[in-house]
Amino acid sequence: MNISETNLNIATQFFLGNPNPLLEKDEDYQNLFLSYISDSNSSTIRELVTLHILGYQPYHEKHGADGIDTETGKLKEVKPKFLFEGKLSNTGNFNDMTFELLEKKKDFDIVCSLFSRDRLIYLVEFPLQLIYDHLKKPIANAVAGRRVVCHFNYKNYDDDLLKVYYLDIDICKQRKCISNPHLQMLEKRYNDIK
Repeated sequence: MNISETNLNIATQFFLGNPNPLLEKDEDYQNLFLSYISDSNSSTIRELVTLHILGYQPYHEKHGADGIDTETGKLKEVKPKFLFEGKLSNTGNFNDMTFELLEKKKDFDIVCSLFSRDRLIYLVEFPLQLIYDHLKKPIANAVAGRRVVCHFNYKNYDDDLLKVYYLDIDICKQRKCISNPHLQMLEKRYNDIK
């Protein structure tokens, strides 16, 4: 799905805590926008905002990368999460994973973002190699030829190769949307790259 640069900028500003560009639009636009970003079954807008913040371009290929760093050519797999309420359990997952598909993605970078209702909470990036062995386990244990869902969480990528690009500590603490150990890890890694 493609959206205009104007709409992408409005969405990005909104998720970063600046609703003014949205408030300049008419009421119908605002209602449609708010309905769209609240749809927990659609991650498209959150994926595009995640790529936009990092300056990456969308990359459209089924079972391929979601984005690309046009400066380096490095492919990116984006894993945005949306919480309306409650705490994050798994940071991300890969659906329909096979050994062949995992091999195809092994040199990708993973970009994870967490959105809590109307705000971006964090944005991190790490090489898939950090979670490669963890992702292989459920595939190896599956019935031969069957695709599986492979979950991962922050403990699997807590490493010096992790880059924490964005962290809204205040909103995170107010909404209690991640565990304290998860937040502490993000704060430590965020401070490491400043």
